[in-house]
Amino acid sequence: MPAQSITDLNLQSSLRASAGEWIWCAALLAVPFVVTAAVFVLGGKPRRRGLVGLIDRSASGVERLTGRPAWSSAGVAIGVWALITAAVGFFWDVAWHIDLGRDRDLFTPPHTLIVAGLMGLAAAGAVSTILATAARAESGLRIGSLRIPWGAAGLLVLGTFATLGFPLDGLWHSTYGVDVTMWSPTHLMMISGAAFAPLAAWLLYREGGHATGHPAAQRTARIMLVGALVVALAAFQLEFDDGVPQWQMLYQPVLIALGATAAMTIARVALGRGWALLTAVLFLVIRGLLTLLVGVALHRTVTHFPLYLGIAVCIEAGFLLASRSVLAGALTGGVLAGTAGLASEWGWSHAWSYQPWQPSMFPGIWTAFVAAVAGAVLGAAAGSVLGGVRPRMRGPVLALAGVAALIVLAVPFPRHTAPIVASIDATPVGSPSAAIDRYGRLSLVQDANASVRVVPAEAAEGADVFRVIAWQGGGRVDAPLQQVSPGVWRTTHPVPTGSSWKAIVYLQKQVLLVAAPVAMPSDPDYGQAAIPLAGHRTVSMVAGSSLLMREAHTGTLLPQLLAYGGVSLDMLLWLVVLVAGYVMVGRSGSAQPRKPVAAERRGLTPAGAVR
Repeated sequence: MPAQSITDLNLQSSLRASAGEWIWCAALLAVPFVVTAAVFVLGGKPRRRGLVGLIDRSASGVERLTGRPAWSSAGVAIGVWALITAAVGFFWDVAWHIDLGRDRDLFTPPHTLIVAGLMGLAAAGAVSTILATAARAESGLRIGSLRIPWGAAGLLVLGTFATLGFPLDGLWHSTYGVDVTMWSPTHLMMISGAAFAPLAAWLLYREGGHATGHPAAQRTARIMLVGALVVALAAFQLEFDDGVPQWQMLYQPVLIALGATAAMTIARVALGRGWALLTAVLFLVIRGLLTLLVGVALHRTVTHFPLYLGIAVCIEAGFLLASRSVLAGALTGGVLAGTAGLASEWGWSHAWSYQPWQPSMFPGIWTAFVAAVAGAVLGAAAGSVLGGVRPRMRGPVLALAGVAALIVLAVPFPRHTAPIVASIDATPVGSPSAAIDRYGRLSLVQDANASVRVVPAEAAEGADVFRVIAWQGGGRVDAPLQQVSPGVWRTTHPVPTGSSWKAIVYLQKQVLLVAAPVAMPSDPDYGQAAIPLAGHRTVSMVAGSSLLMREAHTGTLLPQLLAYGGVSLDMLLWLVVLVAGYVMVGRSGSAQPRKPVAAERRGLTPAGAVR
């Protein structure tokens, strides 16, 4: 977004949601009520009274509509709606914080959608459990008369812990200040709940019969589940997609390689030839729609996203070249994706990315290669289960792939500083313009170019990221720094300063992540003085996170114990539940569930069900 187009923005009014933004919320939140009413009408007159009759009528309506067991279809439908709702809120919320900073109200439109979506995941598991118990379903856990399908158990765990992350997040921020990052423990509780929920929802669909139901219902469910999976597994990349990376740039290719190959291999193995390519197309369509919604319709930061098509071609080619076994196809596809597929993403980053990948990333790119192979192997095992086939992979192979994925996720984790001095010369461009900051104060916005001299001179050479970034003044503006002489760099265009704008020089070079202020606003809430735009300033560069998350501070230990304990327990439980579910369902091979109870009473058998 050009700086000139936002200098006259009234930020104070932007911090409050408009009526139009709440209409977006209301439209999404109304969907389950409208669908429930339609299903209830379709169910006809119940044969029993009371709550049992209401459940029976609702189940009958779902089965008439889909031709599948109600406990499976209803849980999947609610889960997909919840994922759509949470995704819109999530993408909107990240852009909201980049553009405007911290919220003035707790329940903003994005927060409302996120909480509703996360609660919806738990509700999907609960509804599925109720209907499965009423139908005496044969799949899943049995606790007395209670029947909990494995997919429903996964949704219950993921949705419950993700929802608990919201109040924990409030406690975290009240104790430690506002850390505007996706990767805090409380944020990870919420993000991981939605990111891995499609695996639980698809497992729930599989438990209802992978080839059961009306053809139109099958096609719709598959497209929705595949689209939800590939977009959800890419959620952890969003800080890179929005151009505010707070961790090593190496994470971006690692996350792309792991998420893309896993999702595409699952679709290719479960659904057949061509589905890896279709998965990439669905990714581009859904991410494109989210970008249009958040970036254009809602006037927030425009999100860039990876291409995925090259990786999809590699996955398809891998299974064509090595068709003798699923494992051979996965390994071949993973190797191709980790080389040629990543090369296509490298090129795409130079065509449409906030930060093109640099040659300095080459020494660590092996991590992305390993991530691609590991993702393909794990995806092949999950895809076999979801496709109704008993996986033919040994446990040690899958364990090795899982350990490899964890290792390559840990490799880019360190963030270090170094004794680097930055001398910043700022030159105002044009006349200042009046604006209202987040506290309602009249202020001035001044565009400026910057010249930066770093000592030692070679500190910024070959950097992954070296630019001036301005954000939270009503948008996001960055200006790459181009070298004009040894150790001296200059911005390619002006960035805004003043009012609520935060502007920094940001340097990433492998494990080195440091920054220096160009200009920062005062913050009365946290007692922070302004750092005004200066014609010349010489400072030591500090850890990048200390400026990107300037409001964060130390506090008592208890919230840390609750947050880190919660996210650890969350990940352990959903991992156990999902792995157990996939193992148990995988052992059942291609067996189909018995026909829906409500259909039996009417003498009906859904399409594809076994008599």
